[in-house]
Amino acid sequence: MPDGPPAIGTAPSLVAGRRRRTRPWRRIVTWGLLWIVAVQGFVVLYLECFHSEFLDPKYGCRMLALRERCRERSARPLLVALGSSRTEQGLRPSRLQSSGPMFYNLARGGSSPLLYLVTLRRLLADGVRPDGLLVEVFPPALVEGEESAVVYKPTLRDWPLLRRYPFQTRTWTAWLQDRLLLWYKYRSGFLASLAPELLPAQARWGEHLWDYRGGEWRAVGDWISPLERRRLTDDARRRYARSLNHFRIDADADRAFRELLEMCRAQGIAVVLFLMPESDEFRAWYPPEARRRLSSYLSDLQAEYNLPAVDARDWFDKSDFSDGHHLLKRSAVTFTRRFAREVVSLMEP
Repeated sequence: MPDGPPAIGTAPSLVAGRRRRTRPWRRIVTWGLLWIVAVQGFVVLYLECFHSEFLDPKYGCRMLALRERCRERSARPLLVALGSSRTEQGLRPSRLQSSGPMFYNLARGGSSPLLYLVTLRRLLADGVRPDGLLVEVFPPALVEGEESAVVYKPTLRDWPLLRRYPFQTRTWTAWLQDRLLLWYKYRSGFLASLAPELLPAQARWGEHLWDYRGGEWRAVGDWISPLERRRLTDDARRRYARSLNHFRIDADADRAFRELLEMCRAQGIAVVLFLMPESDEFRAWYPPEARRRLSSYLSDLQAEYNLPAVDARDWFDKSDFSDGHHLLKRSAVTFTRRFAREVVSLMEP
């Protein structure tokens, strides 16, 4: 007669045996995950405390290059530009002569008065004190307001300032995502620091897209077809015409702008305000009331803080722009040389 099923009394021992065999794997997986979290937490904390410039490469790479240039500049005064993508692409200090003040471009796309303030505070904390600050007045950033602004690549050292201003939750959502995906988001940076020879040339975005001699954006074209210019100008119109048509000075943008100027006054840093070139078509998007409000705001700032200003809005024709407000490279070089002369003349005692 064949054997019957095992006795019921044997089942618990079989189950216990299986549990004993699987338990080590659970411990290994659990401890492995804990070590991953611990190592990642340690690396994030180390970078936040000691190398926060690594976590914002657009600022960090240029700041390190600027610090190196400051060691070489002898007695030349340092003039740092803050602004939007207009300045990021249009001001090209690397094309200036080595005599006179040393200009450096720390502008970046998506800037606002709050991001200007963040950048200056970082720069001073990193031991770089400019003799003069060239501050772009970017009208769309004044009308949008800080509550709609995204501060890109914030770090924990920016928190004491940012908590005093309203801004989109996307700012800290992006911060959390960057820290959770640290090894993926910053893989090129880690390789560039530890084994740069493993990176292909096109992946070295710092070398490919930025000119560290002057801090400017390298990837600006010399020529654009009329059809492409029309397409890009129409896109700029969709982005800016409506806000300029309802132009007003947002209270928080004004507060950040004035805090920036107060900090410069306290630090003894000279300031020059400037407006970047715009085509006739782009300037036509400002209704008369918007032009009056912008002019009045600039006059108030100049009078209150005793500031000179450079108004370059009508310096170029539409053929010099890719989209009505971003200069092509050939025009950017011409602008830079004229702008530098204007700034030097305004800052002479």
